[in-house]
Amino acid sequence: MIKCNKKSVEISLLWASAILSSAILGAPQFLTLILLPILAYTSVVILNKNEKDSSS
Repeated sequence: MIKCNKKSVEISLLWASAILSSAILGAPQFLTLILLPILAYTSVVILNKNEKDSSS
């Protein structure tokens, strides 16, 4: 089972709201389809790396 801590939930909600707001407000396609998902993926990778380092 996946552990959900407060920090990962907050970051997930932040990225979800950023992606939804860019879609609703009509952001350029480059931002919506390329840049935001890349930044979100990078954020998740860094978050997982920090969790692994702190659990060791």
